[in-house]
Amino acid sequence: MQDILQDIACKCFVKDQADRIKDEIKARYGDEPDFPFKKFPDYAVFRNSRNRKWYGLLVAVPLGKLTGDEKDQQEAAVLNLKLAEEKLPALLKKADFFPAYHMNKQNWLSVLLNNDLPDEEVLAMLDESRAFTERKK
Repeated sequence: MQDILQDIACKCFVKDQADRIKDEIKARYGDEPDFPFKKFPDYAVFRNSRNRKWYGLLVAVPLGKLTGDEKDQQEAAVLNLKLAEEKLPALLKKADFFPAYHMNKQNWLSVLLNNDLPDEEVLAMLDESRAFTERKK
């Protein structure tokens, strides 16, 4: 009976991808988001808890801000990540990847969290982004 109830709960109360990624960040690294922007109180910054360096920014923006179609006001969850510069051109040719929203476009990328990309693919990029905060100059 417990298995049946759990199966129903999973199918009826599926977390959206942004929430799943946020939960996994906490589980993997122990990092909690902070919300430093008064003008945008829902923008979540993920920082390495040891050195406070950013490795992710989770925002909700009109999809048109990413696609260039300003008429498209559908809200989209977006995760900005820092990746190796040489990886960006290939990723930007794929669906669900955009030049970074409000970040340095040379090193940062916006990933649309619409469940089209598997969580594991997003989390692998997140691991890489966080690894940049571990490197010493």
